[in-house]
Amino acid sequence: MGEIKLVPRNEVDKKYTWDMTLLYKSDKEFITSLENIKKSILEFKNNYEGKLADLNILDKAVKEYEAMYEEFYKLSHYAELPMTVDRFNENVVNNATLFEEVSTLWASNLSFFDTELVGLDESFINEFVEKHRPDLKYFFEKVILEKKHTLSKEAEQVIANYESLPNFYNLYEVTKHEDMQFESFEANGKTLENSFVLYENLHEMDNNKEVRRGAAKSFYKTLNAYKNTSANEYISQIKKEKMIATMRGYDSVIDFLLDKQDGNRELYDRQIRTLMVDLAPHIRRYIKLLAREHNISDMQFADCKINLDPTFEVDMSIAESREYLKKALGVLGEDYLNMIDESYDKRWTDFPQNIGKSTGGFCATVPNVAGFILLSWTGKMNEVFVLAHELGHAYHFMSTGKHQTMLNNDCPLYFVEAPSTCNEVIVSNYLLKTNTDARFKRWVISNMISRTYFHNMVTHYLEAVYQDRIYKKVDNNEMLNADVLSKVKREVMEEFFGDSLVVNEGAELTWMRQPHYYMGLYPYTYSAGLTIGTSIANKIDKDPNYADVWLNVLSKGSSMSALDLSKLAGCDVSTDEPLKEAISYVGYLVDQLYELTDELNK
Repeated sequence: MGEIKLVPRNEVDKKYTWDMTLLYKSDKEFITSLENIKKSILEFKNNYEGKLADLNILDKAVKEYEAMYEEFYKLSHYAELPMTVDRFNENVVNNATLFEEVSTLWASNLSFFDTELVGLDESFINEFVEKHRPDLKYFFEKVILEKKHTLSKEAEQVIANYESLPNFYNLYEVTKHEDMQFESFEANGKTLENSFVLYENLHEMDNNKEVRRGAAKSFYKTLNAYKNTSANEYISQIKKEKMIATMRGYDSVIDFLLDKQDGNRELYDRQIRTLMVDLAPHIRRYIKLLAREHNISDMQFADCKINLDPTFEVDMSIAESREYLKKALGVLGEDYLNMIDESYDKRWTDFPQNIGKSTGGFCATVPNVAGFILLSWTGKMNEVFVLAHELGHAYHFMSTGKHQTMLNNDCPLYFVEAPSTCNEVIVSNYLLKTNTDARFKRWVISNMISRTYFHNMVTHYLEAVYQDRIYKKVDNNEMLNADVLSKVKREVMEEFFGDSLVVNEGAELTWMRQPHYYMGLYPYTYSAGLTIGTSIANKIDKDPNYADVWLNVLSKGSSMSALDLSKLAGCDVSTDEPLKEAISYVGYLVDQLYELTDELNK
């Protein structure tokens, strides 16, 4: 596992890479569309600026804006997605640069549209919704709520221009993927390569302690060399957010960011508070079981991603993964199965590991085109869970694209990870039902905890707690630097893991590993989504017909609030009951692991 070497992008098998011609057949077509949308942007401004207070004109303007936005969305993905897999390719960089010009033009000329919508009289907005666009009812409810935080037209244009510039996330990506070089390390008499992708996808999960810890030492040594640069990038990002929050009249940057993502402070605070108290004991028990089964007397953070059974693993080819996913997710119906087939047949997923490719995984869906999924395939069964997760996003936003306007194409972030995490639990439930072998069941359950729950409800939750504490320091105008960031991260980790492990040297630099900190309050949404996802998956497990209820919810996009979406799905997150149920379910899984392990050890 540790001997895999990364190759240049031009050496990977093309059939396992994205087919960008789904968006535009060629760079020439892309450039033609860029030129066309430049004209459309200027014409839109000329035709509608200062004229939106007329019902018919507003109706026409909204429809034209939606069509233009759909094309802009396609352009952005054609320009930006290749940068995540082939950032050293000059042609890829050139396309991204060409799009930056259009993005700046969009921001500088169309900010008036948002500002003038907010400036419309509330009674006029309500009349417009009733007579012309009832489908945009919730969208315009949010517009009305924005009134108290919207600045002058001129100020909004300045902010829009500023936010269209290359951001601190871009700098972070350059530091992470272009500047950082990781030293090889010695383990078991071999010299092994290291990198962000190799460490996070392979070495960190290697069951050999010497490989795992040698890789960690090499990994964190490089992170430490770049900690001040990375800290400056991150601190600049959050200070920018604080500046805009203050301009808009928010006392707390947290409230500003929650409003931006259609969030709810009560739900956010509950998520941050409850998991530290109620989830942590279950995870500590799981880590202690890991330590016991691997005979590790000095359990470290660097050890907590290993398999419970060091000798049991399930290999999986890309072709086999399709059939596994179709069987596991078949309960969601024919449309879902057709989408899975389409994702393979039309090359929605970028599987290879290569030099210049981003770490982690994501799904970027372009309505009515494709859900572009990024992975770094390792040939292990746990990658099926990752792919199931991303296909959950793909179906969600492809369904939204079919049923909603572009202005409803987004989703409240509290809900956004529910369709993806729900799929992971559905896959696990399927595997548990179709194989009764105790060792296999233990592998499935340990994978559920280490992949689904540890990743979403622990790793991302710890990011969320860290974020919460850093943003509060920003609100209090406290000093921030790399050492402060590391100190806060270590404190959060030690508080959560307690006596179950030691936070090894360098692990406090984990704040440097995730791009989520450049996406507002994104990390807490994983545990929120998994709360909903766990509830829905277990409802479907008990009654397969419940899938129809769920698929209907997935067609709603951002036409409803997160609270209303979850209620429609039969999971009322206005109370703490779903969260408590999800945490109890984790406890149940840990209990099952202890029972199965004791049985197998007899």
